[in-house]
Amino acid sequence: MPDRLGIGRWIALFGLAALTLLIGLGGPSAPRLSYHEALVAQGAREMWARGDLITPTIAGLPWIEKPPLAHWLTLAGSRLAGRVDEWTTRLPSALAAVVVVVAVALLAARHHGGHVGLIAGLVQATTYWTVQRGRLGDADIQLTAIITAALVVFDALRSLGSERSYRTRALVVLFFTLLGMSAWAKGIVFGSVIIGVVVCSTLLAERDWATARRLLSPSGWAWTALLTLAWPAAVIATHPQALGLWTLHISDRLAERSANFAGGPWWSYLAAMLGLVLPWTPFAWVSILRAFRSGPRRADSFDRFLAIWAFAPLVLLSFATVKNAHYAIHALPPFSIWAARSVARLLERLEAAKWSPRALRIAGVGSFAILGTIYAVMNCLIIPRYESRGSEVRFLERIGPGLPAASTLVLLHDDWDRLPYRTPFGPVPHDLALRLFALDRPDVEVRTVFTPASLESSVGDLSTFTVLARSRDLPALDALGTTTLVFPGPTDRWDRTFDLYRVSRSTRPALRELREDREISLPCDRDGVEAGRTW
Repeated sequence: MPDRLGIGRWIALFGLAALTLLIGLGGPSAPRLSYHEALVAQGAREMWARGDLITPTIAGLPWIEKPPLAHWLTLAGSRLAGRVDEWTTRLPSALAAVVVVVAVALLAARHHGGHVGLIAGLVQATTYWTVQRGRLGDADIQLTAIITAALVVFDALRSLGSERSYRTRALVVLFFTLLGMSAWAKGIVFGSVIIGVVVCSTLLAERDWATARRLLSPSGWAWTALLTLAWPAAVIATHPQALGLWTLHISDRLAERSANFAGGPWWSYLAAMLGLVLPWTPFAWVSILRAFRSGPRRADSFDRFLAIWAFAPLVLLSFATVKNAHYAIHALPPFSIWAARSVARLLERLEAAKWSPRALRIAGVGSFAILGTIYAVMNCLIIPRYESRGSEVRFLERIGPGLPAASTLVLLHDDWDRLPYRTPFGPVPHDLALRLFALDRPDVEVRTVFTPASLESSVGDLSTFTVLARSRDLPALDALGTTTLVFPGPTDRWDRTFDLYRVSRSTRPALRELREDREISLPCDRDGVEAGRTW
């Protein structure tokens, strides 16, 4: 049973991964950045402007909720492209998803041969969670790539038994490197806990003392500790408040009731195992039931390893108060291998039913090509067309070039539906990074105001300023000076109808009445403004 994938299979894997993950990441056919993606994009942009690779910021405030791996990767691609945009923000996640595809294919090929390895990689590239998270510019899929690679390396170490060779030493170094790098994505605890619970549970279940002794390496753990603690130590040296923030992130998620973080119900992870693995869920569970129908001890050692990887982290995470379905993605790669085995058995049955090899190839290639094409069409044509966030971002992109150089822009958030995120360095509105990224004007001073009542104290030293606000905020603006509507915002979302106003405090306040149909005489029209135009 050859375990090599071969050049033809690699071409098929990378071709399908490109179809599902790389097409439509940026440009006019791509969805606008989400609020979480904008934190990475704007943080990377400010890192670039300040020349500081240690501390990401949003509007100059340190944003250190997570380590900056996503920022670093975005910045690396942006340096080559010349700017930070949707494409360079999402590309690292797409490449991380490709790493998961490759790792799953190699792992399956090692134990079941190149044919099953190819199918496992193709399944991984077309699984819902891979496409969903692989096209988002945040740290989750990047952490999954590190965890998957570490566990594939761990499985390779298990297969070597007590062998002593250069390859063994290289795998040990690589495992400890990946273990340390897991702290770069979502903090010093999360990734290492996922890897640790799988490794320790597997070693105990298999009584694999040879691999355990290999992993009791003082130099390896010292190297992991250095990689893990380097960034936190550098941040604490300049921002001691960070330690309290990170401690809160851990303790509040483990508290009886979280006061700061939202989570799902107790069955979140069960739903994730069923929903996120679509459309391959039935194939995966058929293989799982087949493997364990005689009990765990009689199952194959590789199946036990996959089961520990798939279920032990979720059991551990279930003890935390905060449960989010996307936390489960780090435990889902085994389902692709199980699904691939079911698909391989189906192909064997079709071959036994007198299907020709040519017909089987056409059916297999056609099925995956159709599924990949469906994903590409959805990502490029359907999702961007119906996303409600796009119109607001386009409005901000339109007014950005028209803001006077070195002017002051006031952002009146008034988040009645979502309170600003509290940090040790000041409150950060959930949409602040998205707004700043869309405006793309680093030379414009921004002041954030949370309630109309605090407007006067926030703009006390300004004689004239522009402000993003809602029509219901006009009385508060009128109390400060003459208010002029400069540019109306989109009206397709009743809860996000922000307009751009200019307030002059040098004249007597005069409120401009807005008719309900918003048809009034404006300095610029509703359809757009010329690039670089100053109002």
